[in-house]
Amino acid sequence: MTVIAVLKDVAPPFLLGLSSSQRLLDQTFPEQAEPNTYLFRTPAGVNVTETAEAIEAAFFANGMEAEPLEDELGELVKVNRTFNYIMQGFMGLGLVVGVAALGVISARAVVERRHEIGVMRAIGFEQRTVQFSFLLESSFVAVVGILCGTVLGLILANNVITDASSQPSWENIRFTVPWLNLLLIFAVVYGAALLTSFVPARRASRIYPAEALRYQ
Repeated sequence: MTVIAVLKDVAPPFLLGLSSSQRLLDQTFPEQAEPNTYLFRTPAGVNVTETAEAIEAAFFANGMEAEPLEDELGELVKVNRTFNYIMQGFMGLGLVVGVAALGVISARAVVERRHEIGVMRAIGFEQRTVQFSFLLESSFVAVVGILCGTVLGLILANNVITDASSQPSWENIRFTVPWLNLLLIFAVVYGAALLTSFVPARRASRIYPAEALRYQ
């Protein structure tokens, strides 16, 4: 027996195992040499699903199960997409927690900087100016967080794609950035951050100077 090739770990599932001629199997493994998997090639324009159903009906007594390879590959893709959706859900949950934390920090800043707000109002700052200063502060934190998270995420994704492209049969995979989706996510997150900071900023702008400068 001469080994002519060894498949990599990334080989398709239906190619796993030992592949040889039927004659060799009959001579070496006579009891296990009975084929149990068949691959059919259909002519162009033939409905694969109907053909699979016809094959199952014709060999019903033998218990044959016919599945189009397109459906098999579709199931594998669904599994990968489900995993991706789970990861996206965790990342979305992280965004929600981050935005909520930004609102909590803004509310706490109003309480801790009450005296500072009173001084600003006493020296002539208008309500909308105080409100804008808090919104600007929250906006800066949100933008820095978005940029840092995006850069780190793109670096990680590029490393994953680069590692995958070095594997056999994955040479054609390319790293592409869905900028439109990212911009939409950025806009939603930035808007949510400003929305959670609006109420504390409005509350800070309505603090009376005399009340804020009062020492207890």
